[in-house]
Amino acid sequence: MKILQISPQFPYPLDSGGKIGIYNITRTLSSFGAKVTLVAFSSKEIPNEHIAHFEEFCTLRLLRHSTSNTLPRIIKFFLLNKPILTEKFFTRKSRNFFLELLPELDFDIVHLDHTSLYSLGKWVQDLTKKPFGLRLHNIEWIIWKRYLDEQIKYSPQWIFLNQQTKLLKEKEKEAIESAQVVFSCTDEDRNRAMELAKKSNIVTVSPGIDLNKWKPDRTAKRNPKEIVFATTFGWVHNLNGLRWFLEKVFPIVRKEVPDVVLTIIGKDAPNSLKNFTNVSLVGYVDSVQPYYNRANLAISPLFVGSGIRVKILEAMAMELPVVSTIVGKEGITATEENGLFASDNPEEFATYVVQLIKNYDYARYKGEQARKYISENHSVENNIKIIFLEYKKILDKQIHQSPKPFFP
Repeated sequence: MKILQISPQFPYPLDSGGKIGIYNITRTLSSFGAKVTLVAFSSKEIPNEHIAHFEEFCTLRLLRHSTSNTLPRIIKFFLLNKPILTEKFFTRKSRNFFLELLPELDFDIVHLDHTSLYSLGKWVQDLTKKPFGLRLHNIEWIIWKRYLDEQIKYSPQWIFLNQQTKLLKEKEKEAIESAQVVFSCTDEDRNRAMELAKKSNIVTVSPGIDLNKWKPDRTAKRNPKEIVFATTFGWVHNLNGLRWFLEKVFPIVRKEVPDVVLTIIGKDAPNSLKNFTNVSLVGYVDSVQPYYNRANLAISPLFVGSGIRVKILEAMAMELPVVSTIVGKEGITATEENGLFASDNPEEFATYVVQLIKNYDYARYKGEQARKYISENHSVENNIKIIFLEYKKILDKQIHQSPKPFFP
């Protein structure tokens, strides 16, 4: 099986849930015997050692192209009445790149690793007559709708988001209907996708966790009063959720446990976070495992999102109980029994945190149950094998009836 995988970003280093999911798919499909060509968008130069790492298990092609939501780009797509999320990848530059690349490639199927790539991917399919699968990281229009609902009605932001949400909903419906198979991260997102496109082939494939990589060091000494929060600050909703915790939850926790410490990990964290009491702002680190081995629990405060939070799965695999908001844990079937606690109420959220801090043995037991849950439900090999087998079914059906491609 030869797969052309198109990614909206270069999935390394593994510092976000999106990158982790894409990386695991590339590497695990290759381990199953598939020959994968990964085409990844990147706005910056990629270090040679990162490129060399990928070339160990796939063929890599980089498309240098910025897809930032700049003001000129926002104005352009507002005036064109087109969804910026998908059309900013479908540019003259990206089309010319693929027109040069496609005749050189030998592939059976296209794997689009995000809804944002649909317009480009459909164009590639029209040229090559190859089937394509679409991986939904989230139901994107719902994220935009949740963000829209936070805006002041009829403000410039509201007007733009209102337009884009409607356009994106229609584009996402078209994408789901057009793909030969669609992979959702959660059953909730599968149900939402089915509401958009009832007759589509949609399969739930949860992001997998490499249990050998995400394995607790039981010889490490944990700090019963340390909370850890790892995120990417490039997405504004992560910062907003953290501020909610710091302003509304953390003061309650500090009142009960005055020497509690919140360790914040993530690239480009604003310096203003240092103004909060009992906060250790670490910034970007090559590996979060040492911090997960040291902490007693993790938090995931998030109010805008869809799909699944891989950071929660990783923390649970490291035997950390996690306290989350309702949206934060969305898509994860784990309960308090499995070490995952959830509330949008600041007082209740704080109660969960304080309970885990003050009852260390209880926290460790919940951490053990969390890892057990991950091993039973989120093994990377088991989950990505579903993608491999779905593509095999599609190719087996088409082996004698493939249309003639555009390129001879």
